[in-house]
Amino acid sequence: MKKNKQVQMMLAIIGSIAILTIGTVMVIQIAKNHQVNKQIIDQCFESFDTERTVTIKKEGFWSPVFCEKHPGA
Repeated sequence: MKKNKQVQMMLAIIGSIAILTIGTVMVIQIAKNHQVNKQIIDQCFESFDTERTVTIKKEGFWSPVFCEKHPGA
C-alpha cells in the first residue's frame, strides 16, 4: 500500500513538472512570436507612404504576420 502511494506521488510530481515545462516553453515562444510580429509591423509602416493602404494579416496563431500594400484610392 505504501509503495502504491509513492508511485502515485512520483507520477503527480512528474506530471506537474511536465505541465509547467510545456507551459513555460509555450509562453517563451509566444513572446518571441510577438517580438517578431512587432518588428514586421514596424517595418511595414516605416516604408508606408500616403498613396497606399496597408493590410496586416495573420493566417494562424503560431504564424507570423505579413504586410500587404494596396494602391491608394
